[in-house]
Amino acid sequence: MAEGSETTVVGADSHFKGELMFEKTARIIGKFDGKITGKGELQVVNNATCQADVEAAVANIDGTIEGNVTASDAVRLNANGTVKGDITAAKMVMAEGASFYGMCSVGPDAKKGAPKPSGQPSGGQPQGGQGGQQGGGDKK
Repeated sequence: MAEGSETTVVGADSHFKGELMFEKTARIIGKFDGKITGKGELQVVNNATCQADVEAAVANIDGTIEGNVTASDAVRLNANGTVKGDITAAKMVMAEGASFYGMCSVGPDAKKGAPKPSGQPSGGQPQGGQGGQQGGGDKK
């Protein structure tokens, strides 16, 4: 194997429970239960399953993840991929045939949360009616 192509692998006949941390690339071929945290790319291959919350730079999903996925760069949900959980990423590609069940926040500020509306609510009128007064009437 050439230098710089280091890959951590959970093999097809393996069932791993616990916490996985990696620097460059991790490939799940078997089954993983727990938490996955990495600075590089996570690859979940076809027929692999993860019951885990995932944090990585890139998540490339052809198998199944049941848990939340957070990617500082991109999530690629390929044609055979399934995510059952929320996705937060700077970029996302979802192929035809992929399955996603959850909420999604995508964009350069996605990790910061949804932007808060500024100014007045839609419609341009302050809430509470015109003039801000209720009841009363003329007292003569």
